[in-house]
Formats: sequence, C-alpha cells, structure tokens
Amino acid sequence: MTPTRAVSPPIRSVDEVHEPAVRDAIESLIARPETLGFLFCGSRATGWAAPDGDYDAFVYVTNEHHRSLDVNATQIRIFAEGETPKRMIGDFSLFSDEVFEEQLRSPLDIDHWPYVDAVIVSDRTGRLAEWTRKLAAFPMDQLRERAVQKYLQLAIDYHYATISDVRGFEVDRQLNLSRGAIAAVHLWFTLRGRWAPPFKWWTREVERLDIRPDTRAVLEGAILNPSIEMLTHCRDHLKSEMRHAGITEMDDLLRFFFETFLPEKRGSVYRHTYL
Repeated sequence: MTPTRAVSPPIRSVDEVHEPAVRDAIESLIARPETLGFLFCGSRATGWAAPDGDYDAFVYVTNEHHRSLDVNATQIRIFAEGETPKRMIGDFSLFSDEVFEEQLRSPLDIDHWPYVDAVIVSDRTGRLAEWTRKLAAFPMDQLRERAVQKYLQLAIDYHYATISDVRGFEVDRQLNLSRGAIAAVHLWFTLRGRWAPPFKWWTREVERLDIRPDTRAVLEGAILNPSIEMLTHCRDHLKSEMRHAGITEMDDLLRFFFETFLPEKRGSVYRHTYL
C-alpha cells in the first residue's frame, strides 16, 4: 500500500504562496525590468508538495542579463529564517531564450518534464507560454526510435547481468540488473508518450497515468528485487507492450544492434541512451 501524507493543493498564483519570504522574492523578481516571466514547476505545480515543501520555479530573463550572471547567480535559494537544520523554502532557476533553446534540443527528460504541469504567473511578452508548450510536448515522431533504443539498453543490461552471474561477479550482476530496471522504466514512459519524471516522483506519476496493475507489479518487482528472474519478466512484458504499440524491431534485435554501428544510426544512440 502506498503511504499517505498531507499534501498541498496545486498552486495557481503568487497570492497562494504561504511563505512570505518566498512571495516577496517572487514579486521583487517579477518587477525587475530584465525579468520577462515567471512560472512554478515541480511538486507545487502538480499538487504533490508537503505543506512544508519548497517552491520550485523558473525565472525567465533576457539573454543579456543571463549572460552577465556568474553561474551561482543563476540559482536563487531561499531558506526559512531561524530554523535548524536549514529548510529550503524557495528554489528558483534563471533561464533565458538561449537556455530554452538548449533544453528544446535536449533528449533528457529532466529538461522537459517540469514544463508539463508548469503554472505561469507572469509572462510579459507571451513567449514564456510558447516556450512552455514546446518544451512540454513529447516528440511523438521519435517515439519508435526512442523506445527501441531503450529496449536495446534493457536487453544489453540483461545480457551483461547473465554473463556476470555465470562468471560469479555478483556486484557486476546487480549493477546491470539495476540499470536494466531503470531502462525498463524509461521505456514504459516512452511507450506512453510521456517524459519520465525525476524518480522521486515515480509513484505519484504512474498513479496519475493509470498504470496497469500487472505492468506496475512487473516494473516494481524488477526495481525492488533486482534478480535475473524479475528482469526476465520485465523484459518479456515490455516486449509484448512494444508489439501492442506496433513496434517490432526488437524481434530481430541482433540486426537492430548491428545497425546502430552504421554512421546514419549512431546519432540516435547518443541522443536516446542516457541512463
């Protein structure tokens, strides 16, 4: 059974920020001429935050201002006053058009997932809404390629785990079993046409996506009990899911593996293998 704990409702405006220091900081940032927009992301935007959780946000600033900043100044962290140990109540990142352009090209889920539920509270030019839409969109035209690459990673990890088991290298076996489970999780999200969340949000995310009980049991079994038997079940289950999605390249996996060595295929290896 999933443990329950108090959570705060999704935030929709600056007025709903219950920490005065955070609210004052946001209002001050929005008022600056170099600030073009502001959005909430993370657990406060999804409604998964604990009542004492921090407020994650992105501050959209001009390219000129962003270029002028030392890297440390692109991050703003606010802590509750007088508390020991220190408790973070605000965590803001400063981004610009140039940063958004890099994120848009990135295959990393972490560069896209936060925008899916982002809540814009200031957008001086209207461009922040457009960036948010583009960054949140899953590249459905790449779904097949991404899925097959992730299945290939899963298959390679499974192969390495079995070899290590035969050779008696227990640590190597467990390392590859764990990597295989992570590849399987990324594959499941890809087949759903979704960016994978930071894995501290695995439970919340799969529940809101209505994961099938059998699929959840197989994936969590491979995560909680990383054994060759569990990863075998996981691999076979996801292979069936891929067939159901009309993806059959893995039926001739050796051919697909060899094709990744061709120059025109190498790019996808580096784009979509990033565990």
